Amino acid sequence: MREIRGLDRYLDLLKHAVITPGWDFSAKYLAVCELHNRAREEADFIGSDIIGCLESLFEDRGVSRETQGFFLFKEAADILCSVIVGTVDESLADESTEALKKALKNDVDTVRRAAAEAMGSLPFSVHGPVLQVPPFGSGPLVSWNELLDRVGKPGDADPVMVGRSLVFRTGNGSNVLVVKRARAGETPDELAQEALWMEHLRTGANDFPGRFEIPEPLAFRDAYVFRLEDPPIPGEGNGQWHPERYAMAYRASESYFSYPNEPDPAKRVREDELSEVLFRNSRLLGALTSKGIVHTAPIPLFHNRVQQGRREDGGLYEWPLRGRLDKWLESCAYPNFGASGVRDFEHFSVVRGPGKQLYRPLGAQLLSLLLVTGSYFRNKEPGRQGFDEAGIPVDARDLFDKKLLEELILGIFLHMYEGFVGVEYDGHLPLDVAGLADRMIDEMGVDRHMEELLRVADQERMSDDEFQAFLRVRGVPEHRLESLHRGEEEIRLITGPHLGAFNGTISLPELIDFVETATALCMLGRYRKENPASMHAGNKRISAG
Repeated sequence: MREIRGLDRYLDLLKHAVITPGWDFSAKYLAVCELHNRAREEADFIGSDIIGCLESLFEDRGVSRETQGFFLFKEAADILCSVIVGTVDESLADESTEALKKALKNDVDTVRRAAAEAMGSLPFSVHGPVLQVPPFGSGPLVSWNELLDRVGKPGDADPVMVGRSLVFRTGNGSNVLVVKRARAGETPDELAQEALWMEHLRTGANDFPGRFEIPEPLAFRDAYVFRLEDPPIPGEGNGQWHPERYAMAYRASESYFSYPNEPDPAKRVREDELSEVLFRNSRLLGALTSKGIVHTAPIPLFHNRVQQGRREDGGLYEWPLRGRLDKWLESCAYPNFGASGVRDFEHFSVVRGPGKQLYRPLGAQLLSLLLVTGSYFRNKEPGRQGFDEAGIPVDARDLFDKKLLEELILGIFLHMYEGFVGVEYDGHLPLDVAGLADRMIDEMGVDRHMEELLRVADQERMSDDEFQAFLRVRGVPEHRLESLHRGEEEIRLITGPHLGAFNGTISLPELIDFVETATALCMLGRYRKENPASMHAGNKRISAG
């Protein structure tokens, strides 16, 4: 009895340290760590009283002002997740779940991030497929006419270039033949892997939610990758193509190149078509990711494109870091999802093992879908960009329909959740959809951030010819080029619109807040789906706010 009373007094001291405002930060941190250690040793050590203490900690403004406050909040959020995972008391698991959802709505970003990252690490497993890419030899030599004969098209067919692919109608219904060429520096294995993904998804035991038109790869002499003889394009593209002319070919529906945010009025989708395409692709991306097939580039996302060759991360965008988003509207130009479903399988990556590996890529997919949604409204009048003649940022907020935008934001999350988790979302949504719509219109509708800097360090990595070409592509006129010399000074360029100032933070943090919370809810839902005993919450009406 004396030992029990001593433990009770010790527990009371720990709780007192956690909930009492003004206590030393280190003392609070040690108390929470000790509670976590106890919880690891005994699953039911954490009761309602301690859960209440942790909730009050999230509201402690003294802690939120501490430089290391995030780590204390993260420890507390991890305790709540350990209750969800380890307790046999259903009511405690429900209390912990609601405490985490409440933390996701906290007005302190470190609290929200701690809760989201803790939920993103809930334990479930991912079992992505294993694709065996056979060793590549020299590849068969295939003439252009042989390609045309395969699809029954006359030899004088006139293809068009779409990116790095040659595309033309086959004369067989609404199908097109696509010949995708390897760039200089790429290996044939990269093309072969994309063909194998097509074959795997077409022939495997896959049950995809909704329409998903998967291209049919064409094999020549048992090889998907070949050397293309006499391609019908002039020259060699200034050295951009692989010298061996490696290529792959596939049949696809014509809608494979139909984009949801098409700026061409003749190709522009109606608003009801837009929601169908965005929602279906949200569900598809969620379902693929759930299977361990992660599309790593629904759109290209960069913090700074100009630093791709100098930074270890290649300038790629890591959304949890909340940095400035480079050329957001340009990134949305040709999304890798559309009327036919998800496309460009070269960007597929396999995930096997702990489910926490999906937290960041799933968030990047949500971010991509939301950015493309914003670009749909801007592309109603694509010429309205940048600064006007007086140097004032163009204001295009009138192009946005707030009601429709709110419907699209909410629908993208709900369909992503359904695809990833396998069931519809059930319960209250700790998401400010209306607030995000307002902020998206304000930031995406006014081009406040148009500048980027070409740093001296980046110039020094270029040759003189590359330096000149880099500036020409970015619209620097010839008369100014003559006065610019590589490596002498930083050069200010107008290349936006960007979301945020160069090397700064994102000017639309609410977008990251939404992605963070929505992704955490998906991870929680997936864990609870795989662990039915932890699904304690009753049916509740879905609401946002």
